[in-house]
Amino acid sequence: MIFSVSGSLNDILDDKLVLLTHGIGYEIYIPERLKQSLPKIGDDVTVFTYHHVREDQQTLFGFLTLADKDFFSLLTSVSGVGPKVALKMLSELDSGTISAAIVGNNIPQLTQISGVGKKMAERLIIELKDKVGSFSSVSAHGFASKDSLSASFKDDLSLALKALGYTQEEVNRSINSAADRLDDSMSIQQAIKTTLKTL
Repeated sequence: MIFSVSGSLNDILDDKLVLLTHGIGYEIYIPERLKQSLPKIGDDVTVFTYHHVREDQQTLFGFLTLADKDFFSLLTSVSGVGPKVALKMLSELDSGTISAAIVGNNIPQLTQISGVGKKMAERLIIELKDKVGSFSSVSAHGFASKDSLSASFKDDLSLALKALGYTQEEVNRSINSAADRLDDSMSIQQAIKTTLKTL
């Protein structure tokens, strides 16, 4: 399975992007809301991917954080919610808002999402209510309160820095040093650049 793809942002289309790495252009479907957080065409970016495999097709769905990828995967575990429906949900609302609606039994808010009827909203609540607690703590803007970074954001950033060859001690020190200049609205690529300035 393809966990993530890093490379140059080659193009942004209606519902997907093209990421160029080692001469190969990867077509990756993305939520509409993610476009505003993407870097400029030609800049490098890391996209965490959900690799959907069928007999006749393989499709990549991409996210800028592991938390959003994990939430997408959680949505697709619900009966009747395929990758395209889950992508539509995350295009219209962020994971924190959807999670809060699930935890709060807010069927009217869930049914405002295109393609989500009352029965599907009820299934989302029944099957995910006990699983989305960590996501519902994220604000409606997709990031935690200003005085702290979410654990999922720190985990994503830590993994990315360790992949660059830094030790856990160096990673912890750099994240703590850069904490006042970081927030969960950043892409991981932006957070890496900010954090590396402290090393």
